[in-house]
Amino acid sequence: MAQFFTPKSNKLKKLSKKIRLSADRLDHKGQGVAEYQGKVVFLPGLLPGEQAEVQLTEQKKRFAIGKVLNRLNDAPVRIEPTCPHFGACGGCQLQHLSSADQRSHKQQSLIELLSKLGDAHCEQVAEPIVGDDWHYRRRARLAVKMEQGALQLGFRQEGSRDIVAIERCPVLVAPFCDLIAPLKQLASGLRGRRQLGHIELTQTDDGNLACFRFTQKLAEADRQQLQQFAESHSLTVLIDGNDGIERLDGQPLAPFAIGNGEEGLPLAYLPGDFIQVNDAVNRQMVAQALAWLAPGKDDVVLDLFAGVGNFSLPLAQRARAVIAVEGVEQMVVRGNARAAELGLKNLSFHQADLNAEDLSAPWLQPVDLLLLDPARAGAVGALAHLGTWQPKRVLYVSCNPASLARDAKLLTGQNYRLTRVGLVDMFPHTQHLESMALFELQ
Repeated sequence: MAQFFTPKSNKLKKLSKKIRLSADRLDHKGQGVAEYQGKVVFLPGLLPGEQAEVQLTEQKKRFAIGKVLNRLNDAPVRIEPTCPHFGACGGCQLQHLSSADQRSHKQQSLIELLSKLGDAHCEQVAEPIVGDDWHYRRRARLAVKMEQGALQLGFRQEGSRDIVAIERCPVLVAPFCDLIAPLKQLASGLRGRRQLGHIELTQTDDGNLACFRFTQKLAEADRQQLQQFAESHSLTVLIDGNDGIERLDGQPLAPFAIGNGEEGLPLAYLPGDFIQVNDAVNRQMVAQALAWLAPGKDDVVLDLFAGVGNFSLPLAQRARAVIAVEGVEQMVVRGNARAAELGLKNLSFHQADLNAEDLSAPWLQPVDLLLLDPARAGAVGALAHLGTWQPKRVLYVSCNPASLARDAKLLTGQNYRLTRVGLVDMFPHTQHLESMALFELQ
C-alpha cells in the first residue's frame, strides 16, 4: 500500500484572536448568542446582557462557537452555581440560572421552535411537569481512569474524554451522591482497577444497584472486597464482564422492578435498558400522557419506541389492545415477559427498526391512537406510515425540540393540529429539553 505524508493538525490555526462580544439572547440549549462579522456565535455560559472576551474555537459558514475567556459583567439573573464542578463537568450547563428561569426559557424555546421550524401553533400550553431541583437522578454512569498512577472517578468534561474527579454530585439521588467518595476509595484498592471501565448506579424498587464494568476476569480478592462493600452499603453489586452481566452474590440474574406511577405495573429492568432517570417527573409524565391520549376500552393503541413498557403497561389497562414496538430485542423480550406476568393479554411487544425505509410488519394497519417516544433523532421514519395508521390522536413525547418541530410539520401537513404542548422538566440544570405534544386529526 502506498504511504503518504500527512501533516499534523495544527489546532492553533482554528482559533481566533481574542475578541469582545455581547450576548443578546439564549438559544434553546441555553447558550448565549452574539453576532460577529455577519455570523451567529454561540457562547456557552454567557447570559443576555453579559459581555465577555472570547475566542472562536470552531467556525462554520454560517455560525461559530466561542469560548468565554473572561466575563466582564454579570446579568441580573445570574446566580452562584450550587456545584463546585460546574463549568468543568459536562453534566450540567445551566446552574448559573435559577430553576424558574431555566424552565421559563425552555418553555419559551419550545413554543418558538415549534412555530419557526415546525409551522405549528399550539392551542393550549400546559403547565410544566416539575419535580425536585436536586437529588433527582436515579441512574448515572461514573467514568474511571488512571492518571499518573492514581484512580480518577467522576464525569466527563464538556466536549472531552477527560474526567472531572468529583466527591459528590447534587443532582444524583442522595444515596448515590454520598456513595461517590466511598466508591473511589474502594476502586483505588482493587487489584483490577486498571481494568475497571466504569461504574453504573441505578435506583430500583428492589434496591440500589452498582454495576462494575471490568475488561478482564476479576481476582478473588477483588470479589471479596466488592462483596464486603455491597453488604456495608446495602447494594446489589453486578459485574459486567466480557461474558455478560452476573450478580456478585451468585444469585441468578433476573430483571429488577422499576415503578412508573401505576400501581402494580413495575417495569422489568436490567442494566443497559433505557429508563427515565427522574422518577418523580416520569410518574407525572405517564399520568399526563394517559390523560391527554385518553384511551377508551374499544381503542387500539400503537406505542412506538416503547422501551420496556413505560407507557405500554398502563395503556394496556385502559385500551382494547396495545401494540408496543421497540428496536432493542432484549427489551422486547422483557416487555413480553412482563406483560405475561401481569396477565395483560391485550399487550404485545414487537422488534423493528422504526427508521428503516423498508419497514413492513403485521401491525402496519389502522389504529385509534398513536404514542411516539423516540430518541433525539425523532420519528421521521415512522411517520412515513402515518397514512396507514390514521390515528385520531397522536401523543409525541420528545427529548429534542428541533426534531419535534420537524416532525410536527409532517403531522400538521397531514391534517393534524397541535392542540396541547408542555415542558417536561426531566433534567433540571441541563440543556436537555423534554416535552409532550398532542396532535389531533381535524
